[in-house]
Amino acid sequence: MGSDLASLSSATSSVARTLPLMKNSLRLSQFVAIITVFCGCQSARQQSSALTAANAGLSPTTPPHTAASGVTYTIPKSLVALNTLFLDAYKQRQAFVRTNTSPLIVADFDSLILYWDGLAETNRSIPDIYHALKTVAHVPFGIFLRLNAYAEDSPIPLPEPVIDNLKTYQAHIEKAATSLLEAGFSSTQLARQQAILGECKAYLTNVLLSGVTSRKELMTFTHKVAPWILKNADDAATAQLDVTHSVVMQWKRRIPPDEWRRLVVVVRGPQMPRRLNILSQYFAKVTREPSQHLGYPLESRRLIYAEFIPRNRDHLDLMAATFVDGEASEAFFGDRWRMSRDVLADGAQEHLKKLKYD
Repeated sequence: MGSDLASLSSATSSVARTLPLMKNSLRLSQFVAIITVFCGCQSARQQSSALTAANAGLSPTTPPHTAASGVTYTIPKSLVALNTLFLDAYKQRQAFVRTNTSPLIVADFDSLILYWDGLAETNRSIPDIYHALKTVAHVPFGIFLRLNAYAEDSPIPLPEPVIDNLKTYQAHIEKAATSLLEAGFSSTQLARQQAILGECKAYLTNVLLSGVTSRKELMTFTHKVAPWILKNADDAATAQLDVTHSVVMQWKRRIPPDEWRRLVVVVRGPQMPRRLNILSQYFAKVTREPSQHLGYPLESRRLIYAEFIPRNRDHLDLMAATFVDGEASEAFFGDRWRMSRDVLADGAQEHLKKLKYD
């Protein structure tokens, strides 16, 4: 599921390391944090290249650079030194802001970390039922991913490795179906999980018997299970928000109101679920800070989304994910861009209306 419903049990709290926290202007803090993205990395790369050459005693100027036009140019050592003064000042100010913004909440998938009053306190924020709902919802997606490349208007025989993979999938589905009663589902949720796995099993049985699948058959399957998948996403959003809200409101009751009004929140996550991210939606309600309207709704001066590429992946994986998710999103939901926003977004919007933030 787009946000990949993440992992955790009940909320537990642990007090960690001490931080030197001081009060300071929040507006300046956020300005410093944001401008890093604009100029820090680029300047650092240029400085690194220049200083390497200077330290090696190669030249009073940096090595030649080649522009896109093919013209070479050099940066005088005096300019490199001047820029170094800026970078040093920037790093010092950045370090000050990092340790003097308080209270600060970092929302990192399955954990919430509060930095306040010289301490860091961590709470787990996603219950087990979230993962159970996610896992069942992923089963139809997995089947689609196995078959999408072979589902043509005129059916073609499936390669033997694909057949073997589908047999493995079916065996795991049958085993999982017998353990649904142990997963903590409500009676309504249990019936839905049984329907999802039952439809997956029936579809796979037909495919394995015939050795082929048509595009029409695959789309019939995806369209049938899609409403159940989205309902799982809604329930998962509710489960995550209830645990998150309980933790945050406990913190709010402990922190003096004048300090709480300065709360800064950093939401960490990958690129795909950034738009209307479930935690961005929640903390927009908590901070009540007007959005900056710079492309992503809800994000503001005090609500910052820290986008990253997961470890062991790169920019080409991100590119591939946009195509894979786009194809699946169109097949299941009839909207290529539905999974370019958080899959939990719709359920979050509805449940957030029921919560009280005072």
